[in-house]
Amino acid sequence: MFMPETRALVCGHVFRAERPVTLVIRHLDGEWQLTCGEHDHPTDCEDFEVVGFRHLTARQANLTQIGELECGWLAEWVLGEWTRCRHDD
Repeated sequence: MFMPETRALVCGHVFRAERPVTLVIRHLDGEWQLTCGEHDHPTDCEDFEVVGFRHLTARQANLTQIGELECGWLAEWVLGEWTRCRHDD
């Protein structure tokens, strides 16, 4: 489970509050990555930023529902709910 001070890597769209988080990946090493789920990011990910979960959940309450996501899994926001599946790191 994430703590409010847990850090996460987010895409620039999420960081700038242009788009909501729709894709959450919890890597095998425990790191969190949250993106808008779109494919229009720079190839070098230069616009990705590190933020605390507290800032993200304050803007988007449905993120608290993915707190139990296990390492090596991803969650995607589809039709108003989080769907989960394994993620190949």
